[in-house]
Amino acid sequence: MIYSIVTLACLVCLAIEVVYVTIGIFSKSHYDSVTFIRSFKKGKCAFIYLIALPLYFIGHLYSGKMDWLNSIFSAIKEVVNLVVLKYNTSSITALMTDNRLYYVTVYICFALVSVNALLFTMSFVSQRIWLFFHRLAGLLTHRETLIIFGNNKENQAIYRSDKTRYKTVYAKLTDEEAVELYKKEIFFAPVSSYEATVEKIFNRGEKRQIIVVNTGDDETNMIICRHIVTEIEKREDKKNLKLFRSLSVFVFGDPRFEDIYEDIVSSGLGCIHYINKYQKIAMDFIDRYPLTYFMDKRQIDYETSLIKKDVDINVIMIGFGKTNRQIFLTSVANNQFLTEGEGGPVLKQVKYHVYDKEEADNNKNLNHNYYRFINECEGVSAEDGDYLPFPAEPAVIIPCYNDINHKNFYKGIRSIVQRNPNDANFIVIAFGSDLENIDMAQKLVEKRREWSVKNLVIFVKARTWHKELSHLDEDNCFFIGNENDTVYDIELIIRDKIFTMSHLRNETYRLEYEITENPDIELTEEYLEEHSDRADKVWYTRLHELQRESNLYCCLSLRSKLNLMGLDYCRIDEKPEAVAMTEEQYLDWYAGSDLPDTSHYKHTANGKKIVKYPLYFNETTRRFNMTVHEHQRWNSYMISKGMVPATKTQIREEYFINKDGEVEYTDGRNYEMRRHGNITTFKGLEEFRRIVAERDNVPEIQKDVIKYDYQILDDAYWLLTKCGYKIYKNGKYEK
Repeated sequence: MIYSIVTLACLVCLAIEVVYVTIGIFSKSHYDSVTFIRSFKKGKCAFIYLIALPLYFIGHLYSGKMDWLNSIFSAIKEVVNLVVLKYNTSSITALMTDNRLYYVTVYICFALVSVNALLFTMSFVSQRIWLFFHRLAGLLTHRETLIIFGNNKENQAIYRSDKTRYKTVYAKLTDEEAVELYKKEIFFAPVSSYEATVEKIFNRGEKRQIIVVNTGDDETNMIICRHIVTEIEKREDKKNLKLFRSLSVFVFGDPRFEDIYEDIVSSGLGCIHYINKYQKIAMDFIDRYPLTYFMDKRQIDYETSLIKKDVDINVIMIGFGKTNRQIFLTSVANNQFLTEGEGGPVLKQVKYHVYDKEEADNNKNLNHNYYRFINECEGVSAEDGDYLPFPAEPAVIIPCYNDINHKNFYKGIRSIVQRNPNDANFIVIAFGSDLENIDMAQKLVEKRREWSVKNLVIFVKARTWHKELSHLDEDNCFFIGNENDTVYDIELIIRDKIFTMSHLRNETYRLEYEITENPDIELTEEYLEEHSDRADKVWYTRLHELQRESNLYCCLSLRSKLNLMGLDYCRIDEKPEAVAMTEEQYLDWYAGSDLPDTSHYKHTANGKKIVKYPLYFNETTRRFNMTVHEHQRWNSYMISKGMVPATKTQIREEYFINKDGEVEYTDGRNYEMRRHGNITTFKGLEEFRRIVAERDNVPEIQKDVIKYDYQILDDAYWLLTKCGYKIYKNGKYEK
């Protein structure tokens, strides 16, 4: 009787296990069920073997050949054999013969052991089959391919963000990491040698390839990129458009090593691009939240687009690590403002109050870049030093060595934000973890209420925090720096909106230049296609990275410029309540009677009317003020990158022999030596054109560079509408 009871209990347990495993497999996704099956060592499927133990025990005991202790040890031995699929019934034949229920139960147990082993084996085989068919698809596909070096959560986010390309993650993987990627449906290829892997990738044919290098280790990133440079050098089409139109490499790297990465970029023939994630976060921040977005008629004279004289613009930076340093540099290069001076508009410097336990003005990258202009020009007279007039220092940095733990921390902030109720005050918090930053933001929101301060906007960096988990947005406090939204998205990497605008500007302005040089040119489709090829080749292979980035920052500044005029822009399908302006309305609002002259040329460049610029301009209009503003913004961008003014002698005399064997003057522009002849005041640009016109014995208008500062707003309507945006009145100013 006892043998039947034990057998029945074992059968019930087996039935429960079957139900449990079946539900566990079929209620999960395929990839989660694979993990479930492979987890038998943790007891989920090992229960079958535990049930076999009492079955063998009672079988041995029933035979009468062993006592209960030997029956236990023999049962353990048989179960161990069962794990390796050795099915033995010789020692339990007596009970199987005498008890039909026992007989059935034993074979059900054996069957389940076999099924478990089969499922476990298939879980590995299915992974191999899945990888095989993905590799086969890669060989047969004509789609663009996305290749990602490195297995980490950031690269997995990039992988998931791409919905159209054939994609592969290449990495040195453990078995556990490979299973995790399989579970997440991320196609991967293990790497033993980066050199061999890169060579194999380049031997795949002519399909377009996008490569992301982001292993999390800068030395490894650089090794991979050096192998890529070697393969580029082997390509027969390395001098042609075909190469950089079929290959784009984006390498992520720590800004501490930006010069090393830039050296790799310069070796990549326009195919390799350095991604500084902190710069992307900063650019997204400036694009979403230009300081002007939070300013109104208390700070801005909307008739002139100048900042009122008695107003200060304060940016308080809590923490000055990689994020806030880059936000500072990007802000300096975009958030530039003018106020009324004795001889016309002059710079209204933004004051950056930096709270950090480290000395904010001690940093090797800042010393190499932003502080270079100050160090080179401090104490030097422009006239004595053979220079054009120096521009003003782009910003005021006020180091505050009291960090958040200092007893005077709040006292210092209060003294800034309570100085003038019309000042524009901003706080950017980026010193610690998400929770630390958010906690600091909540404390400052409370302090803002306590101090009765209304003119204070707070920004808090949160890498992965979701705004629905906090109510800070309701308190004029905004989250910035969500890396998945701003960095690790493939479309943001390869063609974000600012890049699209700047690339279009480059192509169109080159076409405009050709048309103005030859007004009778016939703009056939064939000619335009050839021009597009030429412009792309110049963009990718001849322009220095500073020149390409200068285009980006120019387009990035558009919102700030429009805000200064009481305008804004958004995508055409957003904000249905915002009525799009017509081109005539925009030009009237922006230029009034000082309209650009577009009547001279019969052609348009990519649909853009071509402006004929005079030598001298009306200096009493908003359009002129915004031109001075753009030149100051360009100065600030160049200074933030470590560029310094060229001397008059260098502007007049420096030259090189071009590929045609002809003398070509640099006009003081030398990106390798990091100097430029146009880093000067607006009046200094007039002297610049006189110098180069006299040297070349040509009319001054041929050497004028001031017109370039007019272009961004003269052409803003065309540029934005061409890229799918609309300009509208933001409601803060009515004429």
